[in-house]
Amino acid sequence: MQNYDLAVIGAGPGGYVSAIYASRLGMKTCLIEKDSVGGTCLNHGCIPTKVMLNCAAAIKSINAFRAYGVEVAGYNFAQEKLFSKREEVVTRLRSGIMSLLAANKVVLIKGAGRIKSQGLIDIAGALVGAKNIIIAAGSSPMDLPGMKFDDARILSSEGILRLKSIPKSIIIVGGGVIGCEFATFYNTVGSKVYIIELMDRLLPTMDRELGKRLEVILKKRGIDIHTSVRVGSMNNSGDMVLSELQDGHSIKSETALICVGRRPNTAGLGLEELGISLDKGRIVVNEFLETGVKGVFAIGDCINGPMLAHAASYEGTVVCDNIAGKKRRVDYNLIPSCIFTEPEIAACGLTEDEAKKLDPDSKAVKFPYMASSKAQVINSADGFIKMVGAKDGRLLGIEIMGHNACDLIGEASLAIAMKANIEDIANAVHAHPTLSEIFGDASHLFLGKPIHTI
Repeated sequence: MQNYDLAVIGAGPGGYVSAIYASRLGMKTCLIEKDSVGGTCLNHGCIPTKVMLNCAAAIKSINAFRAYGVEVAGYNFAQEKLFSKREEVVTRLRSGIMSLLAANKVVLIKGAGRIKSQGLIDIAGALVGAKNIIIAAGSSPMDLPGMKFDDARILSSEGILRLKSIPKSIIIVGGGVIGCEFATFYNTVGSKVYIIELMDRLLPTMDRELGKRLEVILKKRGIDIHTSVRVGSMNNSGDMVLSELQDGHSIKSETALICVGRRPNTAGLGLEELGISLDKGRIVVNEFLETGVKGVFAIGDCINGPMLAHAASYEGTVVCDNIAGKKRRVDYNLIPSCIFTEPEIAACGLTEDEAKKLDPDSKAVKFPYMASSKAQVINSADGFIKMVGAKDGRLLGIEIMGHNACDLIGEASLAIAMKANIEDIANAVHAHPTLSEIFGDASHLFLGKPIHTI
């Protein structure tokens, strides 16, 4: 039996980052994975969908060239090349992870790991000993009663990536992040898109204004959006999917995508027998991400936190540092949320409503993309930045809706991590003309000293 300082179950963004980081800290580490390294994010989620959305952005750019006097006529969208490019990117990145694991002397063990007892893991009958264990087993798409995935026309967010052609029409059940991203892609490439959302707005877990603004934009592009309604039934006739909404509407579509959430992959890990507590399938951990069993930690989609790849990676480094003797606590306020719709949406820290509950004297200001010279130059003036701060000027949160929001939010994350005052942002020099100037403009506006940089 091989013995390790750390064994990590699951090789997604939480697992492989934990394993590499631990190895660099001097721990003898193994990584246990029953499927491909990279997890859902690389193989069935973030990366392949962003390749698709980049294609959609390219198509939108072609149409936008007319504003600059460039007429592009008769361009061809070869679907098979998109799917080939998507696989090429995933394969290259998967190979990169394998190289990193090897370079950092992480032992990769293929198979499904089950914790047999404290410090002991069973992998198809082979035993591995470990002083510490990190559970990073990820999650899987949830279906709904009457809307079971059939791998034909009623599909999950993973199953839809196996399609070899673009459907002429698609109904998307769930208007959250995943649903809105897929809606953006399919609408851009010519599919008729319907979104059905149980709550009263899109993106129900985010600031209300963001969801409402996105709904207006998507409707203008021809997407049919039904909020505050359930799908009563869904039937695959073989040629089409018939969806009956509880408000009386009927929708026929070539394909249905169900994206109403994900469930943690905690079954079969031996957790109950070990005495590890679960809450609705998620592993209960303390502020140091340790379970009730000493030396067993959990991160990522398995625990009650944001189901984001970068959150899992961050949690993994926190755990490894704690194993190494530090006392790091997770701070979810530092983790940005990114939505790759068009326009993009990103947020970090507290929303305006959250801030008001904690501090009634807090306030928020908005600066529009319309007033940004760079946004005008690139013909992408839809959107805004909202800056939330305390009465004493402490930065509490930032939301951005607009071009490149998901890249820009990094400055907000750094500022919040450094406990910056909004005056610090105002004093920073942002190059002109760039989109990053919106941080300076918003901060000056917050301080009551607007010096808009046209």
